[in-house]
Amino acid sequence: MSLVSTSAVPAHLDPAAPAPVTFVPPFAVVDIGTNSIRLGVVKPEPGRAYSLLALHKESIRLGEGEFATNHLTPAAINRGILVLSKFADVARGYGVSDITVLGTAALREAANQNEFVERAHDDAGVEVTVISGAEEARLIFLGVASGVDLGTQRALVMDIGGGSTELAVGDGSGPEVLESLKLGAIRMAGIFTEGEAGPIQPQLYRRMQDYVRGVAVHSLQRVRESGFQTMYGSSGTIMNLAEIAIRARLEGSEGRSRPVQLDELEAQAARLCALPVELRRKVPGINPERADIIVPGAAVLTSIMRELGVTEITISERALREGIIADRLNRMFPQAPDQPQDPIRLRSVLQLARRCQFEEAHARVVAGLTCDLFDQFRELSLHDFGTHERELAHYGALLHDVGGFVSYTDHHRHGYYLVRYSPLLGFDSAEIQMMAAIVQHHRKSLPKRKSESVADLNRRQRHVVTVLSTLVRLAEAMDRGHLAQVRGVRVLLEDKGRTLMLELEAESDCQLELWGLRNHAAAVLEVFGRILQTRQKAA
Repeated sequence: MSLVSTSAVPAHLDPAAPAPVTFVPPFAVVDIGTNSIRLGVVKPEPGRAYSLLALHKESIRLGEGEFATNHLTPAAINRGILVLSKFADVARGYGVSDITVLGTAALREAANQNEFVERAHDDAGVEVTVISGAEEARLIFLGVASGVDLGTQRALVMDIGGGSTELAVGDGSGPEVLESLKLGAIRMAGIFTEGEAGPIQPQLYRRMQDYVRGVAVHSLQRVRESGFQTMYGSSGTIMNLAEIAIRARLEGSEGRSRPVQLDELEAQAARLCALPVELRRKVPGINPERADIIVPGAAVLTSIMRELGVTEITISERALREGIIADRLNRMFPQAPDQPQDPIRLRSVLQLARRCQFEEAHARVVAGLTCDLFDQFRELSLHDFGTHERELAHYGALLHDVGGFVSYTDHHRHGYYLVRYSPLLGFDSAEIQMMAAIVQHHRKSLPKRKSESVADLNRRQRHVVTVLSTLVRLAEAMDRGHLAQVRGVRVLLEDKGRTLMLELEAESDCQLELWGLRNHAAAVLEVFGRILQTRQKAA
C-alpha cells in the first residue's frame, strides 16, 4: 500500500521515469516514407551514443498515385512489402529482434492503410506504427539535433518528404513548435506536373509557389512568432537541391562546407525548370530518380524560405531515421540528475490536459490511485500487464476528466474525442486510441467489441482498455469529492478469492467514496469475476 500525494504522483508510481540500463541489445528502426524506406541497425552505447551496424535505403515511391485517390496502389504496396521484408531479414541477420517500424504521410492518409499494415505483419513479420505529422516533425527535429550542438540557439528544422513537409522550432532542450504540411514533393508533382516530361513553364512554377504559400500560411505565422536564429534542412529533396547548388559553385570542398544560400537555390530551380526531365537527370549533383519531382520540391523549399525571410540553410544528413534512434536511446538511458525533465509523453499528456483546464490536483490523485490499484491487482494475478500498460493507465487517468472542458454532461464522450484526435507526441496511433477509450469508458458502459471507441483495436488491446478503464473508474470513485481524502488503498482477495475487498485509508470518514465504489460492483464482477466489497481502515 502506498500514500498518494495531491500535488504529484510519487516517483515510484511514475511509469514514465526511465530505469537504469546496464545492457541493451542491438535494435533496428525503419522509416517508411512516401518516397523511400530507410533502415538503421544500431548497437546502443553508454551516454545515449550508438554504433551503426547497417544503414540501407530503397526508393519505392509508396505514395505514387495515392494522393488523388487516397489509396495506395497494389504495385506500390508490393514494392513496399518486398523492401520491408528484405530490411527485416537484414536486421535479423545482426541478431536483432527489436525492430521499430514507423509509417508517415503515405500510410497516414491511405484509406487502405490496414492492407499494408497487415501484409507487413504477415509477410515481413514486423508491426508497422503509423505516426502523426506532428510526431514526425518531433522525431525529425531530434534526428537533426542529434548531429549538432544547439545549446540555447533556436533552430528551425525543415524536411520535405514525398507526401508532407515538416517544420519544427526548438533548441537543445527539444522542439517547441511542430507543423506538418501537405506539401510533399510527390504530392506536389501529382497536382502540377503529373506526366509532364518537358520543361516547366514559369507561370506553372509560380502557381506551385502560390499553392505552397496558401497551404503554409498559418503554420509559417506560428513559426515566425516562435522565432529562430538558424535553419536546417534534412532528407532527400533538400539535400539533393543543395548538392546541385554546391556543384554549381565550382569552389571545391571549401564551398561544400558553407550553408546554401536562397539565391543559389532559386537559380538552380530556374535552371531545372528550363530542362525536360531527361536532361534534368544529367544535371551534376542530381539524383536521377528525383528528376520528375525535384522542381515541385524546389518550389516548396524556396517559397517557405522566402516567406520566412531566411537567406540560407544548413544541410543535415540526419532526419527521421536518426530521430527514431535518438528517441529510443532517450527512453533507454536516464536523464542526467542535474537536468531533470519530464519525458516527452508525459509532457504531451499534461499539455493537452492543461489546455482543457483540467483539475490537476484531482487528476494526479486519481492517477496515483490507478497506478496503486494496477500494481496490487497484478500482485494478486488479476491481470498480467506490464510497464507499458501501467504507463497507459497513468496517462488515461490524468486525462480522464478533460471532456469537462466541452461540457460536464457526457464528459467521458467529449474526452474521448479530445484525446483521440489530439497529436499527442511520443505515442503511436493505437496507444492514443487506447488512452481515448480509457477516458470514454471510465464511467458508464464498459467497452464492447463493436463499440466505436475500440473498433480498430485488436483483442488484446480491447482487453487492456477494459481492465484499465475499470481501474480508473475505481480510482475516480475514491476521490469522488475531489478532496483527496483517501490517502491509500489496500486490495485483498477474501472468501476464498471470490470477494475483492478495497480497504481505504483516509484521514476522516469517507462514506461518499465507499458509496461511489459500490456503484462499480457490476463492472468489477464482469471484468474480474469478483464480488466487490469496500471498507474503511480502522483508525
